[in-house]
Amino acid sequence: MTLQENIRRILKEESYSPVSDEHTPKKFITHVSNPFFRNDIKLTGLQTSVGECYQLYVNKDQTLNDKIKCRPAIFATDSLDKEFIFDSTYDDDIWIINTECAGVTWYKDRHYGGYYKHHIVTFDNIPLNCIKLIHKGTGESY
Repeated sequence: MTLQENIRRILKEESYSPVSDEHTPKKFITHVSNPFFRNDIKLTGLQTSVGECYQLYVNKDQTLNDKIKCRPAIFATDSLDKEFIFDSTYDDDIWIINTECAGVTWYKDRHYGGYYKHHIVTFDNIPLNCIKLIHKGTGESY
């Protein structure tokens, strides 16, 4: 078995993780999501999942048989500055997360650096009482 085949086998057995270094965020950070999920979030808070963007990014170079299983996560931006908030190119909902209330462990997102250094990730759910919707998106592309 070649090294590349061995790596693929290992990645299939374990969930892919976007984690870099552990990160201590500011008190308030942002999370963007499609307005389609707004009512669910208002009922349960933010729940870890494998979103479409995440799954597509991780598997962009994989064949159908080599798909990598992604670890369910919540992605956020350690900034309130609209310039740094993740931009899906759609008018998404923007939520504020109170990190002191949430009490979860955050990590730098290894997919981003440089200008996008504010992107972070957690593998824990965020309770409803620790989030606030600050922008109701339309879901429209812009």
